[in-house]
Amino acid sequence: MEINVNVSLMITYEDESVDVRYSNGAQLQLSPCGSEFMLVKPRDPSRHPLQPPERVRGRTRFTISDYKELLLAALTFRNTYASRPYLPEELVPPEHRQPFFSVDSAVRWPERSSCVAEPGARGAIIVKSEEGRAVLILSPSGKEFSVQFTCNLSQNKNQLCSSESSPGREAGDLIHLSSNDETKDVDHSRGSRRDEPIRSRSLSPGTTSTAQSKPEEMFQSTTVIQHHSTSEPDPVWFYPLSLARLSTPGEDGADGERGSNLLQKSDASNIQRSSQLPQALPLTCSAPHWHRWKIKDPLAGKDHLDQDLPTELVKVMWCQGVTYRILSGAVSVVEVSPGDGSVMCSNGVLSSYFTHHKPDPQSGQVKEITYHLDNLPPDAPGQLYSVRSVVSRASRSVTTSSGSI
Repeated sequence: MEINVNVSLMITYEDESVDVRYSNGAQLQLSPCGSEFMLVKPRDPSRHPLQPPERVRGRTRFTISDYKELLLAALTFRNTYASRPYLPEELVPPEHRQPFFSVDSAVRWPERSSCVAEPGARGAIIVKSEEGRAVLILSPSGKEFSVQFTCNLSQNKNQLCSSESSPGREAGDLIHLSSNDETKDVDHSRGSRRDEPIRSRSLSPGTTSTAQSKPEEMFQSTTVIQHHSTSEPDPVWFYPLSLARLSTPGEDGADGERGSNLLQKSDASNIQRSSQLPQALPLTCSAPHWHRWKIKDPLAGKDHLDQDLPTELVKVMWCQGVTYRILSGAVSVVEVSPGDGSVMCSNGVLSSYFTHHKPDPQSGQVKEITYHLDNLPPDAPGQLYSVRSVVSRASRSVTTSSGSI
């Protein structure tokens, strides 16, 4: 299979499974936990037309080199929008890993009175945690934000339990599996105890665990980047988002009001200034039998993107450089990020109307333009994207109560 194939469509569903489709007809899917994948290879012209294409199913972290690049891209897309990332050491490049000396995921944000937000590119607002492990960046449009935070790599469940139940034990008492030992499956039916042989193999005779092990050998971390909507933020980001809101030029207007509302939700006390960062999922899934694969009909013959869109509940979709985010609720709303810093939002029950929030880097103000589906602006030569096609595709997500694109 070709590695350098063009991605035509990427989807994260509400259950956080991922569906990636390629220009050569291939399709890749990740399970909700990210630990397993299903790859449908492109149709082989030499095979009989009625014979289905070849399928490959496997564990994500043990993929062969032929599929590694595809899984890296799919996993990055998943982790950008998922509540908890999946970060197997085998798929995190060495240059993106760094030693980490604690499994504690707590961070502390500045007080409201002493917080000095930093200006970012094109009018963005940056808020950093006190220890520097997490950063929140509010976009110039004020409609979306990104976060960067340090996260431990995924571990086996027995490692997570031992490290969480005994946070005060000596560093040498926590012996993590080597990469070779991690590739072996646990045989619970035989009652095998892997910790004892692993511990004995890790230490030479006459040595102690404290002398041999080092914290940087036990805990590896990486930086995770995620994108969120300010209309539907996770509670963990309420407080820093409110700080960024209060630092915008419109503090006395709508943005300042939204910042105050977020502060009320998070409570500006010293305790609420501390929050727990998202933690990586375990290396293995406890319920792989629940994984379901949304493979399209290979004989349907629908190659056009508009004719082959999913009918399941969609959380985020990327198509032709544009990101579509579905905010579920009593009335589904779609937010579109075309990639130029602006955001288009459907207007709730008035689903025929879209508001385009376009930040002006010179004045720092956000200009709002309203579109109606029956009167979309014509395409102009040299424009980065077609407003007509973007809004038309986005409108399909609010025409049904399911919120699917």
